[in-house]
Amino acid sequence: MTGEGDTTRDEAWALDMLAQIRRGAQEAKVRRDMLAAAVDEMADGFTHLGLKPWKGGPGSPLRQDMKAPPVLLGDRTEPVAEVLRYEAQVNIRSAADQLRGFAVLLRAEASLMGPVSVARGIFEACLWATAVIDPTISTDERLRRALTRRLARLSAGIRLQDLLGGTDQFVADDVDTDDPHGANRDPAKDIEDIKAYATDRGWKVGNGRRTPELTRLSVDWLSENLERRIGIEKYAWTSGSSMAHGEHAADTALWVEMSQDIGTAPAWLIQHWSNGAWAGPRLFLAALADYTGKDHLRREYQLFEKLFLNGTGQN
Repeated sequence: MTGEGDTTRDEAWALDMLAQIRRGAQEAKVRRDMLAAAVDEMADGFTHLGLKPWKGGPGSPLRQDMKAPPVLLGDRTEPVAEVLRYEAQVNIRSAADQLRGFAVLLRAEASLMGPVSVARGIFEACLWATAVIDPTISTDERLRRALTRRLARLSAGIRLQDLLGGTDQFVADDVDTDDPHGANRDPAKDIEDIKAYATDRGWKVGNGRRTPELTRLSVDWLSENLERRIGIEKYAWTSGSSMAHGEHAADTALWVEMSQDIGTAPAWLIQHWSNGAWAGPRLFLAALADYTGKDHLRREYQLFEKLFLNGTGQN
């Protein structure tokens, strides 16, 4: 038989367990909010990098690109460094937007697949930006990569235009809002200008699956061949990719089912499957530091990484 003392001890144990659970839940919420705030700060930093000019230190690859002969595209010219910066910044701004979305999904804890897919997008955007400014290759190879990315961007615009019924989406020549990088222009003409420039330079113009190419680029190839790799690139890409397309491994499916059964996707579970949100910014910021000869977002990234990897931000 259970005596009165045993019952009292059981009640005390149960109350203590409930108190521990409440404390644990509160601590988890605090850690989640700290991580989400750090992600927001990273997004703000990426937005700044995506909108402002970059300054290159003495002897940096950026300084070399600034001294290169300009790119002749039809009836206009563009400095090489500006071509590279603009094409990289398109992806940097994309990464900033997706980082903000990742923070929102972290706070909501309502979906596992949503933040995993967004983390994959963050990694991809950072990888493309890294490829364009890769400091380990020559100015010409960086330029070929940037113009290949521009060709992809222009071709995508034409495909979208066709899907929407063929309505012209570029601005007429007499409008003052022209953008030399390709916005508000005739994408078909800009594609032909890039191809003509490449031919004049003696570069081969290949036919990609959807767009002309001056150099073959793919996320798979870049994740295996970029310098300063950290060993998680392939995982950060293929794990998120397979999950986003429904090709779940058994343990992944179990986590998805659990998050749906309990009606929430805890932040620690989201972090477990969202390594692209960490690996992408790390790759890009390391490449940008080498490319410009200056560190960028060092404090913001160190806090973000600490919170992402151990969940506390404390030593």
